[in-house]
Amino acid sequence: MSSSPALASANAGVVAKPPRPYMNPSYPERTHFPERPALEAKLKACDEKIAGVRRKIALVANHARKAEYQKVFHQLQGARDQLADAVYRMPREAGGLYHEDRERLEAAERSLTWLLRRWEAIAP
Repeated sequence: MSSSPALASANAGVVAKPPRPYMNPSYPERTHFPERPALEAKLKACDEKIAGVRRKIALVANHARKAEYQKVFHQLQGARDQLADAVYRMPREAGGLYHEDRERLEAAERSLTWLLRRWEAIAP
């Protein structure tokens, strides 16, 4: 029995996915890996801003408001850690977990923006 030429040409453009025996079929595909470079760029920009704050704090050795500066700096580090956690998790997640991490990323970005404005208001 030979297959008809029409059937063979119809299947020529179809690429079958190789079977993945160790993947649970009910778990959704992870499709967010291409977002990783953009997310890492956000984290790098955040790190650069915090490094600038760190340099300014190092310059004010005996300032009367140094404790306030350090408090904002530590809050910035906490917001950065939240951003870093979301950046790490987002490309690896799928479905609802991805959307939760997206919300966490957006909240961390809002916190960073607010804290950087606060820093600019109090910094020398």
